[in-house]
Amino acid sequence: MQQKDLLNKPLSEAEQELLETYEALKKLAARSDLPPCATCNVRKALASMWQVTNDLHLQFEQLYDYGV
Repeated sequence: MQQKDLLNKPLSEAEQELLETYEALKKLAARSDLPPCATCNVRKALASMWQVTNDLHLQFEQLYDYGV
């Protein structure tokens, strides 16, 4: 897991957990075996976590491949 943000500052413990949550949601969003209600809500949660991690400069990417 990355140890620094996009500005090359070390990640705090909270930032590390937020990034791990974001990555876990990306894995779930990539699955094709989830029920429709889970798929929709995972995408919604992923969009929210994208905003958090983007604002904190933890990642810079687009989520079009995940349907978000």
